[in-house]
Amino acid sequence: MDPRILFTGVWLLLLLLLFTMFGIAHFNTGAAGTAVIVALAVGQMFLVMLFFMRMRESAKIVRLAAAAGFFWLLILFSLALSDYLTRQWH
Repeated sequence: MDPRILFTGVWLLLLLLLFTMFGIAHFNTGAAGTAVIVALAVGQMFLVMLFFMRMRESAKIVRLAAAAGFFWLLILFSLALSDYLTRQWH
């Protein structure tokens, strides 16, 4: 497959996901809408990593380093969320 066609298709899919997120954010959907938007953002992240950062074709050590970075980011987000949820002012 021609890389230009592949990258154009992935880019159009990313735009579609972006405008879907904008549409969901426009309406007051509460926590369910937030969960859907986060899921769409994770999907966008994987598309960018797989196609534009070429993680599909990279060495295993590069994939391991990327996975370790996202695991560390998950730890940081969970610590920040636990701090926010245990505050008495909300």
